[in-house]
Amino acid sequence: MKTLRRRLTALYTITTGAILLFVMAAFLLFSIQKTRATEMEQFQMVWSSLSSRLQASHAFSHGFLAQTENDYHLIIHIQENGSPLFFQGVFMPETDREILISRARMLAQEQGVFMDRAPVSSSANVSSLMTLTGDHGDSYYAMVLALSTRNGVKSLCVISLIPSVWESLGGQLLYLSFLAALGILCLWLMSWWFVGWSLTPVEESQKKQSQFIAAASHELRSPLAVLRSAVAAISSSPQKKDTLLPLIDSECARMSRLIDDMLFLASSDAKSWNVDKKEVDMDTLLIDLFESFQPVCKEKGISLHLSLPDQTLPIIIGDPQRIRQLLMIFLDNALQYTPAGRSIYVRAQINPKKKLLILQVEDEGCGISPEHKPYIFDRFYQADSARSDKQHFGLGLSIARELTLLHHGTVSLSDGSEGGSCFSVTLPYGI
Repeated sequence: MKTLRRRLTALYTITTGAILLFVMAAFLLFSIQKTRATEMEQFQMVWSSLSSRLQASHAFSHGFLAQTENDYHLIIHIQENGSPLFFQGVFMPETDREILISRARMLAQEQGVFMDRAPVSSSANVSSLMTLTGDHGDSYYAMVLALSTRNGVKSLCVISLIPSVWESLGGQLLYLSFLAALGILCLWLMSWWFVGWSLTPVEESQKKQSQFIAAASHELRSPLAVLRSAVAAISSSPQKKDTLLPLIDSECARMSRLIDDMLFLASSDAKSWNVDKKEVDMDTLLIDLFESFQPVCKEKGISLHLSLPDQTLPIIIGDPQRIRQLLMIFLDNALQYTPAGRSIYVRAQINPKKKLLILQVEDEGCGISPEHKPYIFDRFYQADSARSDKQHFGLGLSIARELTLLHHGTVSLSDGSEGGSCFSVTLPYGI
């Protein structure tokens, strides 16, 4: 179970974590695209300002150009009639300025824009937005303008550094990485708890199954040991056959009852219990049951009382044999624990508001201590572990509970009025 829990936790964490990482990666990709769009808009805004200033024949001071380059990480190259403006530039990228200017010039020429040649068809010729690659993996935006003037041609080349993803989103990447690690840790903790909670019924079922097998093996071992001893005794002393054969028959009957009970419970677990449902006359059933148990009670010196309401009991839709078996289990249990001179009570009550029939079997025996009550309906559980009665295996009350559930009812245990136990069965009627 521990290995299964670890594997399921890992599976849930990996699958859910992969979805989380996918969502974060999509968000990061969106952020990168948005950042690139913002950087492009900023470059085009600066380009528009510089090209408009050049076309308006405004002067460019060295201070203005230096400030603009420094603020926006630009390379600004202006030349007139092929001669560059005497401005060395203040922004120094990883790739040499002259190399970048030369590459921008070549890309512009491929678009028909020549920095040292006046436009033919119009007064100004502008390249589209270009992307340059430096010698160190650095990238740049670039645009070139060629402007016809009275004295020849003026040209403008503007190159802008494209920051790397880390430079643009370094802080955001760290924040997202922290969130991803924290999210995966939380997913692991939640998966560990959830898997443990989900496997609890399976673990309990496995534990009960192991206990059931161990208890069944223990109960079967005793009659088998008796049978083997009896067979061995008959083999060595054939004259004892008449004495030992009844013992063998008794132990075989005991094993048969145990196997029948186990098959009943196995059928219930498999939801394959056969039920012949029909209308059940509860008055007749209770009176017949009372008459069947009265001789046994008289033999043991126990008084058996049947209490029925004045009105006729409602008809129950169910299996009469199963309902009789259910009540017989409680009566048989009461007979085992009620001493001579005491009483057993069988009662029937009606709850018309909720359409429920309540059947009770109360004894005046020793009762059941509080620490045993939560487990009294468990299989092979016996409150008195020291009792020597071999006719019971601790399966009767488990079968009674399954029979009650089969009829959509409930079963409960409470203390009797005289210190014994009172088992109550509630069955719905009118459905």
